[in-house]
Amino acid sequence: RAWALLAQYMDTCPENIWAETNGGWPVWQQVAHAIAVLNFFILEKDDETFLPVSAGIGVLMLKEQGKTVVSKETMLTYGKAVKAEVDARLAVLSDADLTKVQERVSKKIGRELTYAAMMVMLASHTTYHVGSCDAALRDHGLPGVF
Repeated sequence: RAWALLAQYMDTCPENIWAETNGGWPVWQQVAHAIAVLNFFILEKDDETFLPVSAGIGVLMLKEQGKTVVSKETMLTYGKAVKAEVDARLAVLSDADLTKVQERVSKKIGRELTYAAMMVMLASHTTYHVGSCDAALRDHGLPGVF
C-alpha cells in the first residue's frame, strides 16, 4: 500500500510542484529518499550496493540538497526496480524469519531490528514522506493521494 501511494503521487504530481522545495527539501528529493531507503533496508550484505539512480548518496539520504531535478519518469523507473527487489527479498522470508534480526541494517542503525520491524519501518517511512509530499499538493489547492 505504501508503494502504491508513492507511485500514485509520482503519477499525479504536477511538474512545477515536483521541482519545488516543501518542508526543507525538494519534493522530488523526498520521493528519491523514500525509494532509496527501501533499497537500503533490503541490502543483506555490506558489499551489496544501491540500484543505480541519477542522484548521489548524499542527495538520496537527505544530507545535501540536489542541484538538478530528477524527473518523475526516472524516479518511477528507479522505484519500480527497487520495488521488484523489495518484493523478491520479502517473498523468500518465512513467518519464522520475521522474528530474526536483520544483521546488516541493525549494525548500520545501531540497534537490533527484526525483519518484521524492518517491514513496519519501511511502510511507515514511505507513508511519512508521501504525507510530506502531499502537503505540497495541498498548498496548491490540489488533493493529496494520502
